[in-house]
Amino acid sequence: MAYNFTNGTQSLREIEYGQFLDKDIPATLFLICLSVIGAIGNIHTILVYLLSPVMAKYSVRVFILWLAFNDLTACVFCMPFEIFDIRYDYTFSSDGACKFFKFLNHVVTGASCILLTSIAIERYRIFVKKLPVLITNIQRSNVISSVLVGFSMILSIPVLIYYGLNEKETTFFGLIRRECRLLLEYEKLRYLGSYYIIVLFIGLVCVVMCIFSYGRILHAICTRKEWRKSIRKKPVSSVISTSDIRSETTRITSTIHNEAVELNKLQTGTCGRTNKKPTRSSHNLGNAIRLTISLMIATGVSYIGNMLYVFTKMVQILNHTMYQNHIRPISDIIGRGYFVNNASNPIIFCLLDRTFRHECMKLYGKICPKKKRVSME
Repeated sequence: MAYNFTNGTQSLREIEYGQFLDKDIPATLFLICLSVIGAIGNIHTILVYLLSPVMAKYSVRVFILWLAFNDLTACVFCMPFEIFDIRYDYTFSSDGACKFFKFLNHVVTGASCILLTSIAIERYRIFVKKLPVLITNIQRSNVISSVLVGFSMILSIPVLIYYGLNEKETTFFGLIRRECRLLLEYEKLRYLGSYYIIVLFIGLVCVVMCIFSYGRILHAICTRKEWRKSIRKKPVSSVISTSDIRSETTRITSTIHNEAVELNKLQTGTCGRTNKKPTRSSHNLGNAIRLTISLMIATGVSYIGNMLYVFTKMVQILNHTMYQNHIRPISDIIGRGYFVNNASNPIIFCLLDRTFRHECMKLYGKICPKKKRVSME
């Protein structure tokens, strides 16, 4: 593509637009899809977990709401900023906006990982430790979540120092580009490298905690399922002493026929109730398994995206040649892989959690009749 290289803002903008069309369309479309899908999905998650009485029984409900609000912030504010940054890669003008949105990106990314880790620990407390489910203690969950988000904000403070507007001389006849990137004076390993090593260490600690928690949870779930299978294989007489009831019924039948009939009805009702209890318990266990698996997969997707971002940064710092030759062509997508979990969490809930889908359809069922009534009036 030929450009008219002259000294002037208009010519630089033309060069910038040409570069955008040549190499930045895939990353832009990628972020647009994540932003739209993630915003719609997280709004659904917030409404379902806020309004559904079934979801109110989940011990991790408050944590999931905080996670959904955090992901919605990423989809509504952080992703559009990244699209703007990609589009105006040469002529970014606001240093304050650059610092704020880079800081916000790191906050929501870190908060998402830490909240998912806290959810894993909470599920571990209930499944493995069998501690009481503190459903009504909403204040406790809100305090924990706010502290975790605050910790993510403190951890992201160095970003306000390291990032800003860089002015570089381009190869286009000495034109000066202004880009929202890491400042040149902080590109040394002792500054940025040390920071991302700390971030990587915290991330690895969270990964280990999640692996341990969900590993123990899966073991507990499999143990419970085996226990239920062994219970179902036992004869009915071992669960309830029906032989005693029948002998007692026969004895009474020989004296008073009417009372025997009433006892038989009572026995039938008792057996019906005992049959319903295991069914309800199995249903609750199935819901718990689906929720746990969906949260486990969401956690895995989150950490994979974040580790790819940190890995990209570390390679850029430690081995610049490898970064330029192998990673740079796809760095616009890989480097923003941490946004995947912000959009994918609602999709994972919808695909794997049947209760979430059911409550979402009930929510639509409450909205649609109202629209019909308005249209008929």
